[in-house]
Amino acid sequence: MFNMFRNLADCLHVVAFVIMLIKLYRTKSCAGISGKTQILFAIVFTMRYADLLSPNHYHSYYVSSMKIIFIVFSYAIVYMIYGPYKKTYDHENDLIYNEFLVVPCFVLALFLAADRNNPLEIMWTFSIFLEAIAIIPQLELLCKINFIDNYTVCYLLSLGLYRAMYIINWIYRYSYEEHLDSIAIFSGFVQTTLFALVFVRLFSLKRRESRTMINVVI
Repeated sequence: MFNMFRNLADCLHVVAFVIMLIKLYRTKSCAGISGKTQILFAIVFTMRYADLLSPNHYHSYYVSSMKIIFIVFSYAIVYMIYGPYKKTYDHENDLIYNEFLVVPCFVLALFLAADRNNPLEIMWTFSIFLEAIAIIPQLELLCKINFIDNYTVCYLLSLGLYRAMYIINWIYRYSYEEHLDSIAIFSGFVQTTLFALVFVRLFSLKRRESRTMINVVI
């Protein structure tokens, strides 16, 4: 069934990937980007779309293509951060241990998955929980730096809009299909809250940058 909000959310997510890749290619730098968050996103999409390898997998061409795009782009970004541009990576400020985020999410998935005897269902639930908090390393990094480029701002804004569209998608599906997924809604609420903090920090950084420019001119 066609769902405009879900499709728009997917497009915004692809836009975010493209912006990130353009930033890395044009600036030759991954400054301001948390490699830890990008690794978590790669794990999220690997787990969520593991059904691509299932013999029983069947989805539309659009859905299957999006799954492949998300996985490929996620790993491409991780490769560029830890490969060609690793000298620009901010190791000193990107300090959160991903294990502290991954392990609790996996344990929760083992107990809360709708079908605890289905590995794909466990991986899907794990990916939902992990995506909700994957932005935490990026948020911590933003709190430690004093400058952020416009590419990174646009990337994070696109991710935030993607999340906003998915919230509208849930409302739409509940209204017209009476579909309600408590795990996705709870995780979405957590992720939305974290993104709100990200946007507050972005606003603070850009306002400080503007004031600095004004002072220099004066």
